[in-house]
Amino acid sequence: MKLWPKESQLLKGKLRRPGESLSFMARKSAQWTMFQSVILQWLSIGLLVALLMIPLVLFGWLLFFTNMFDVQAVTVVDAREETANEVKKIINEEIASSPLGKNIFFVQANTIEELIQGRLAKVRTVHVVRKLPGTIKAIVQEKTPVSLLLSGGKYYFLDEQGIAYEMARLDTLPGVVLTTVKNDDEEAMVTIGAAAVDASLISFLQVAGEKLPQLVGAQIGEVHVPSLAAREVKIVLNNNWTVLFDVTRPAEGQIEVIRKLIQETVSPEEVAAMQHIDVRIPHRIYYKTALGESEGQ
Repeated sequence: MKLWPKESQLLKGKLRRPGESLSFMARKSAQWTMFQSVILQWLSIGLLVALLMIPLVLFGWLLFFTNMFDVQAVTVVDAREETANEVKKIINEEIASSPLGKNIFFVQANTIEELIQGRLAKVRTVHVVRKLPGTIKAIVQEKTPVSLLLSGGKYYFLDEQGIAYEMARLDTLPGVVLTTVKNDDEEAMVTIGAAAVDASLISFLQVAGEKLPQLVGAQIGEVHVPSLAAREVKIVLNNNWTVLFDVTRPAEGQIEVIRKLIQETVSPEEVAAMQHIDVRIPHRIYYKTALGESEGQ
């Protein structure tokens, strides 16, 4: 039997039926689509990496190979001019001595804050911040004096802890009247930044300054201590009364003893003639009037 060429080729597998040809083309098309998908995925990843790396490389170049982020200015706010200049000097010295250079990202803000508070006793709080590209800003809160100390002919501002934090000058006095503690020991040395008097004296005077004038109707004129370490204080009122207190005991209790004396014990004539009161000994009171001396319990 003689076969036609077309049938012979089909039998030998050289020609495919129409359905078989379409299946082959579909597989090729699917493979090409998958290849394109893979290429697009890798291109997307490469583009994403480039978008991330280019800014990092640019930032690194600006950071390490230019002076764009070097500290160019130091500003201080909320402080007096004198204090601001002292704060700037500390900051500039610390930046200049840093082994990491003047780059703002390497400035140790916490270290600078500790240096400022350690060297300037007048500073209560300080907060150092970086402001890009090259400014260091220090926000300073200075102490407010609660009392004045006169010792050795010099005046000092005292804080609530009894620390002499600054020499007092006429141009630095606050707009309020401060109680002045006069040290009768002329040889005593006062160190700026160190406790000049005990904190108990400061708190005692704050209470006495409020309650004693209310009781006797006279303001505190002078406050004396025999020495900076003394446990007693002498308060002179502007009605010429002199009162001796023990600052190691609460002021309220000692003032209550005085109240009982002038309101329940002595006569109005003796109160009018009162000159001296001593409540340093617990549960006892000594007083002197122009009429004579007495002791009570």
